[in-house]
Amino acid sequence: MGKLRHFVPLVLAMLAGKAYSEGFGPPSGSLPAQLLPLEVPAGSQSPLLSATLFRSQPHEHAVPTYYLGTGIGIARLQIPNAPGAAVWQVVKEGQGAQAHVKLVPVALDVLQATDAQPVTVQASALPMECAAAFEGSCNSRDGTLRITTAFEGKRRQSKVPGGFFGTEAPINATFYTGVRTLSIEHLPSGRVLKLEEQLRNTRAYEAPQSAIRYLPELKLMLLLGVAKVNRVPVAHSVLLP
Repeated sequence: MGKLRHFVPLVLAMLAGKAYSEGFGPPSGSLPAQLLPLEVPAGSQSPLLSATLFRSQPHEHAVPTYYLGTGIGIARLQIPNAPGAAVWQVVKEGQGAQAHVKLVPVALDVLQATDAQPVTVQASALPMECAAAFEGSCNSRDGTLRITTAFEGKRRQSKVPGGFFGTEAPINATFYTGVRTLSIEHLPSGRVLKLEEQLRNTRAYEAPQSAIRYLPELKLMLLLGVAKVNRVPVAHSVLLP
């Protein structure tokens, strides 16, 4: 599943005047992130919009291979691949400070050939609540990472029309002006990566839990469009100590 985002109805944003939420900016901090080059084959769906993580492990003690897939069907339910379906292999090369990560496009049938299985919510290294709420904190299942969202600024209460189309009874809503911070801490080392989201008189905010992928066996995190540069989603890799 791709990134989720909470939206303010357009008319409310217009009435509020210069309301905005442009998403998280580039990462910074003592836990370094690298831009992750991404080649999207012509006609293919981008993994920054919606991607499924697949895992292939030939035997129990082998280091697994990870893939990102977009538009991949479910064979056992006879659901075919969607138009533009594509697969990338997550490749980590080198060791230590010299290591780097890339996403390599591969053929669709690689998933079947390697018996790669989708990583379910229950099997994910990060619980789904990580980075989902406006404010909150959670740990990875192995206790290595802590992911926190926190807000510093002003909160304004107001009544807004209820319902999806704004045609129901008014409800209470909170509008935010300030800075919301997404922090990812590597607990064994104390190193932290931070991304900041500027909010101005808005209810809209990023909830990028499904765009943060933690691959513990590779000591690697992928941020698949969590950050934006000039409002364009970009990918980063984070090599953990």
